[in-house]
Amino acid sequence: MKNLRIAVTGSAGSGKSLVCQRFKEIGMVTLDCDIIARQIVEPGMPGFEKIIELFGQEVVGKQGTLDRAKLRNIIVNDSLLRQKVEDILHPQIIKEMIFQIENAEVEDKNAVVVEVPLLFELGMEKQFDVTIAVTAQDMDLIKRISDRDNVAKKDARKILDLQMSQEDKMTRADYVIFNKGSRSELFDSVDNLFNKIQKEFLTT
Repeated sequence: MKNLRIAVTGSAGSGKSLVCQRFKEIGMVTLDCDIIARQIVEPGMPGFEKIIELFGQEVVGKQGTLDRAKLRNIIVNDSLLRQKVEDILHPQIIKEMIFQIENAEVEDKNAVVVEVPLLFELGMEKQFDVTIAVTAQDMDLIKRISDRDNVAKKDARKILDLQMSQEDKMTRADYVIFNKGSRSELFDSVDNLFNKIQKEFLTT
């Protein structure tokens, strides 16, 4: 039986990782596109080699690994270079994500949950059977981003403004989970949604 593919997306600070944590506790295999993005630029990987071809040794750290912070600083204010990097990495991320989904060792639940921050921005929703958007009040997102990244709230707002709006994500997703800030309430919402998904897709 083919594994059900579930994507979890949402704005920065929305609680995507907590939702995926709960799915994992329920017994599902979970993957994270941010981790995959780091894996594809490890030394010896095609993504690493192509980035070095573009930037040279300037973005290689002392350990011989990609200096991600330096790369980010180079491309943050150069949209052309940023697009070139995205054109290199995004296809690699999608390819590796699909490989990991197809080779995931599921147990009693034939489903794989993937945290995909740029799900709709990259048109990756076509790779999934079910899409979930995690949302929260904007002021809560700003506070969480500010606390997490140790940045001023005005800078947290800038980070948020660069992303697709929560409204657009909600419109495009199959299901929406609203994170009010309480972990127990959020986990209850995940449990309720899992029961719906199980009845619709996982019951034979």
